[in-house]
Amino acid sequence: MAIITKAIHVLVVLSLFTNIALSTRAIDMGVTGTATTHTPPAVTQSDGPIVASYNHRPATTSLSGYSNATLTSTLSISPSSTAVSNDTHPACKAIQYVFPSGTGGNSTRAAAVKEAYLYAWDAYVEYAFGHDELTPLSKSYNDDWYGWGVTIVDGIDTAIVMNLTEVVAKQLNFIRTIDFTTTANGGPVEIFDTNIRYVGGLLSAFDLLKSGLFPTAGYESAQIDALLAQATILADKIAHGFNTPSGIASVDVNFTSNTPVEGTYTISATGVTYNSTNTASAGSFILEWYRLSDLTGNATYRELVDRGEAPLVNPTPQPVYPGLVGTQFDTTSGKMLNFAGGWHSEVDSFLEYLIKIYHYEQTNTTAVYKAFWLEAADSTASYLAVHPHGFPDLTFISELDDNGTLTDYMDDYSCFAGGNFLLGCKRLDMPALCDLGIAASDGCHQTYNTTLTGLGPLYWGWYDEETDSQPADSDRDVDAASRQWAEEYGYFIQDGDEVWAGFPESIESWFYAYRITGDQRWADYVWEAFLAINTTARNDVAFATVNNVNMPFGGSQSDSLDS
Repeated sequence: MAIITKAIHVLVVLSLFTNIALSTRAIDMGVTGTATTHTPPAVTQSDGPIVASYNHRPATTSLSGYSNATLTSTLSISPSSTAVSNDTHPACKAIQYVFPSGTGGNSTRAAAVKEAYLYAWDAYVEYAFGHDELTPLSKSYNDDWYGWGVTIVDGIDTAIVMNLTEVVAKQLNFIRTIDFTTTANGGPVEIFDTNIRYVGGLLSAFDLLKSGLFPTAGYESAQIDALLAQATILADKIAHGFNTPSGIASVDVNFTSNTPVEGTYTISATGVTYNSTNTASAGSFILEWYRLSDLTGNATYRELVDRGEAPLVNPTPQPVYPGLVGTQFDTTSGKMLNFAGGWHSEVDSFLEYLIKIYHYEQTNTTAVYKAFWLEAADSTASYLAVHPHGFPDLTFISELDDNGTLTDYMDDYSCFAGGNFLLGCKRLDMPALCDLGIAASDGCHQTYNTTLTGLGPLYWGWYDEETDSQPADSDRDVDAASRQWAEEYGYFIQDGDEVWAGFPESIESWFYAYRITGDQRWADYVWEAFLAINTTARNDVAFATVNNVNMPFGGSQSDSLDS
């Protein structure tokens, strides 16, 4: 069964436009299960946002009275050899809309997206092959991700889905030569991105090539097996990051001494500094490491991440709203260090993974994760899903500040939440979550559809529905131009937040919406975004970061192309 993680880079974003049935990291929405016919939920208007009464959810969706189970385990950092059978792992529940025969895809659009992938790939091969990332304006490269060729590892699943067999063969040849036990710069290794980019990329490629859905005749079996072997080698190195008093993973690992390297967080009100990890970093291992346990028969990977997840789903102190934990946890005591809850950066993928791991496997432990996710979703519907002043049909998901106060701001990372709610809706048969997911996805579309380039910004704000104001403690200067923009479109973009750097989250949610509802408008939204990318982010070498989504042709570009 394919793992289910978030695609995080431009090349995988582009793959979402191809309408291929299976893309492991972008989404596994149950295609390996028994096909059943699903009626699209009654939330698919032809255009415009969907209005839902989020403060009046049906009683059947209430989570009151739920008590999280305590997860405890005594572990050795050295992986054990406890066997976990993969042969009998059940198929995921099929949740996708079943398109009538001959519908649901578009070969012309798919060909255009494949061309864009090859355009960027060819530039990488010419100027940066074997290094981490192409720097497109200088026609050079960086090794910011330890010199292991992250663009290759992070992008191979996309090439597999696109049936680019020559590209995949070249990528496989390189991957088996990587030495994941040492780094190009000799410094500590940040384990969150290493996990989602490298371990996730390797496992996704392995699962896809073993699925029987894609051609493998041109590859050596040893090349394919090397994907799992390399993922295991790397996971064994970053496993040392879990060797903290609480079991919460550290920020970095020293690959020479095999010891955790702690991050720190200072509480401004007290000035006290703690060893800490942000919540998304600490809580985004369960998908990859559950899968790794199943593929290797080694239960320790699963046990390590369950132990590290336990303080996050049993937070102390309790968050302001159930399930909406803050952005930092103390790796010594396991305590939560602030109340900045939401679906934004530094929390996002922690919540994202909870419902996805339940979709992957139903156990007592994943039932705890599902229930905690439902608490967060319920709190979001009741408190964070808000309408800007003058726009009752527009919904944004607000974030909380360190004290747990609504901010009336949202970042692009939060835009994955719409698709996450839709996944939960279909997986758990809870229609209210589909209402929330459609509304959240529509809200993020507003930030694309109304800019000059058709690309969305990194961050935006709005005026409160009732008070027509920003929070009193806002540290952002809202000028007259921002006020005018908000009056016309429901939100504003502050200076410095106009950048687009290949963010996939909105596109990810529209992809979920299309695959779950069958509503063509979502595929059209994705196509429009692709056209905007091809117009604004493309240059004479590859693609690059766009500096201002509200200036003609993006104003200018930055010399970066994330893997």
